[in-house]
Amino acid sequence: MKSTARRLVLSAAALLCARGLSAQEEARPEPVTGTFAGTQVVNAQSVEVVPRKRSFGFMIQHRFGTVGTDEQVWKQFAGLDLPANIRFSFQYAPFQNAQLELGRSKNGKVWDLGAKLRVLRQTVEDEMPVSLTVLANAALMSDDHPATGDRDFFADGTTPFAYRFEHRLSYSAQLILARRFTPWLSLQVAPVAVHRNLVAVGEHNFTLATVLSGRFKVSTKGSVLVEAAPIVMGHRPGHRLEPLALAYEVATQGHVFQIVLSSGQEIIEQRAYTMPTSRYDEGQFHLGFNIARTLLVKPKAPKH
Repeated sequence: MKSTARRLVLSAAALLCARGLSAQEEARPEPVTGTFAGTQVVNAQSVEVVPRKRSFGFMIQHRFGTVGTDEQVWKQFAGLDLPANIRFSFQYAPFQNAQLELGRSKNGKVWDLGAKLRVLRQTVEDEMPVSLTVLANAALMSDDHPATGDRDFFADGTTPFAYRFEHRLSYSAQLILARRFTPWLSLQVAPVAVHRNLVAVGEHNFTLATVLSGRFKVSTKGSVLVEAAPIVMGHRPGHRLEPLALAYEVATQGHVFQIVLSSGQEIIEQRAYTMPTSRYDEGQFHLGFNIARTLLVKPKAPKH
């Protein structure tokens, strides 16, 4: 009898533990995945990060020269014959929901180093209705400075101008807020602040843009991506066209490929939101592409 009672008690305890673990699993919110296919929308950073701890990402972003809708589109082969800008970047996830990124762009021979952290993640049952990611980036222009003369001065008009190392530096920071509304629609807004240590006379050191992005899935693997980046503060004098981008994306497991139409040739935030765009109001644009590859590393086996 004692043995039977003991077995009944143990069975009841095991059943209660199993129910408790099941309840905990049911109570754990399920995160929304695939708000965007990769860590970039088109030019803008997306809310996504490298998806697994100790894994890697690699990206090539290419923008060809300016072409219009006249006969030059054929003569210049849609801009492929013209000087282009290209950026290579490497990403690494030191821990879950975070990544470091090192990039190098042709224009300005700019090196950039950034850190990205996912703070909030949307859940399926809307316990958390949005995802939030923060990002900070510093860039170093390594190209030669333009020549200066005896008649060049700092902004005070009296101090003779001379280049210093800090003039090569620029910075950006942003909050990225996104929501996947349906399996085929994701929207994102990202206030982006840019500071450049050196600007031309009449320009602004500080620029603030609000980047609006959307992803519209049109098939299992295909999506249309749109971006608009209204400049809230720090417009270039006499230039009021806002940066725009449009892309068609094909995403597979670990790969993202995009064909891009962009209003500008610049890629990183410090240049994309501070340099003049092409006159897309007159039919000018830049053709380009993005290629991203994620290399997932298997998690370490738990220690016993």
